[in-house]
Amino acid sequence: MKNCYWKKIKIVVIGCVCSITALPQITPERLLQFISEKKNSANEEVKSFYARLNYRTAWIERDNLHNRDVFLNTLKLSAGLGLIENDYPVKYIESLNNGSLSLLNSNDSLEAELRITEAAFHFYKDFTYGNTKPAFGYNELKYQADCRNIPVLLAEYISSNKFPLLLTELSSAFPDVVFLEQKIKWMQNIMADSSFSELNIASAKVSWDNKPLVAKLNQLGIIIFPHVKITDSLMKIKVKEAQRQFSLLSDGVLRTTSLQELNIPLSARMQQLSLAVNYYRWLSCLVQNQSVIVVNIPAAYLKVYGNNKVILEMRVIVGKQSTPTPTLASSVREVILYPYWHVPLSIKTKELLPAIKRNPGYINAGNYQVLNSSGKIMNPYSINWNALNANYFPYVIRQSTGCDNSLGLLKLNFYSPFGVYLHDTPKKSLFGLNRRFFSHGCMRMEKPMDLGHLVLKNNVQAIDTLEQKGCLRNQSPITVKADEQMPVIVWYNPAGVDSTGRVLFYEDVYRKFDWMKRK
Repeated sequence: MKNCYWKKIKIVVIGCVCSITALPQITPERLLQFISEKKNSANEEVKSFYARLNYRTAWIERDNLHNRDVFLNTLKLSAGLGLIENDYPVKYIESLNNGSLSLLNSNDSLEAELRITEAAFHFYKDFTYGNTKPAFGYNELKYQADCRNIPVLLAEYISSNKFPLLLTELSSAFPDVVFLEQKIKWMQNIMADSSFSELNIASAKVSWDNKPLVAKLNQLGIIIFPHVKITDSLMKIKVKEAQRQFSLLSDGVLRTTSLQELNIPLSARMQQLSLAVNYYRWLSCLVQNQSVIVVNIPAAYLKVYGNNKVILEMRVIVGKQSTPTPTLASSVREVILYPYWHVPLSIKTKELLPAIKRNPGYINAGNYQVLNSSGKIMNPYSINWNALNANYFPYVIRQSTGCDNSLGLLKLNFYSPFGVYLHDTPKKSLFGLNRRFFSHGCMRMEKPMDLGHLVLKNNVQAIDTLEQKGCLRNQSPITVKADEQMPVIVWYNPAGVDSTGRVLFYEDVYRKFDWMKRK
């Protein structure tokens, strides 16, 4: 019986060896010929990759099948990396590995070889640069993330038998990516547990006895050990931490707003995080060797990145839901000191005109000027305001400089078709609010002079003089060219990271994401 058993094992082993050795052998000449005959957009990268391998295969022959195993196992990490497993040929590679799909001839083998190579390019580019590019209403930069040569690195790590380490090599050092990835991995592990379920917190009681609350705080990574009882005072601290993650008043009281945020499903939070981490991966090349201004609309926050770190950050006021701030990618061309505010038509007709009709003195009281088509300043009492409307308004209204000027002392100009810009504001109190969606689309800065210094780094005296003189009434605007055209990104990113490494989830204030619907 024992001899019979070992005889069966021997047959199985021989069968396996035969099946492996029966794989068609691919010569470098045959592989080069096959690649040359292919016509697709990735062909040059494929050639570059195989040239570094001396046109040896990487995936389909016996001595490199371990590469295929490593790649397959890496693809199965996709969800925990903020990527989508179904974007890659996981099932195909599994069928090759388990023998349910056979390579019957050399062409089959070559097709499989190139398919896996192109899938590897796809996956590692997604991991490095993001699988989703931010959507912009206007994009002047035409920036393409390409700071790592993925085909060359892939070939290098395969040829030196370091392929399992490639994912680590390509891991971003960009702090926003690092902290978002950590949060994604935590939540992915939570959701992969067989006991996981989406929760609804009905009780506002901040106590260990509120089990759905404890479980949700664990899902969010705020309570690490959900089976270790904590006091109600510590529970209140944990609720405050959740409120900080949602940019809410952190008082430890479960009001309606806090319950709404806590009851957003974890699957929706994962989508927030996955989109955010891929946006930051896309950004990571741009911020490596230059300063970049990034305004995140739902965060109502501005950061300036340089050399992979934040060098300036501040709160901003952005557009309300009815007059949203547009997404864009442009470059700061100039700084305007003592800017005029040229009132947009919609504001002229909807907000100013009714007040002016009641009393034309509103013009002088608000430090406004009325200009005709020739640019001549008009006497507001000489105009028949009652004859004007949204379809007929042949005048420019501008607000002159002074302490009440809506643009404050400084404006950063960059081109876009939307007529929006970054500017100072006399209304500083609004920066103390957590929800800062009040503008008509422009972005008001909490620290305009700090950003002015960065943009005019070789002419800081201009900003220093501006600060010393303060608001001057009826001062003519002064235009100062930017020393270098600093990129400005205005995007709609649903999650981010604060200066302490805390991951933040932002309200979908413009209702762009279906998966952010509250229960």
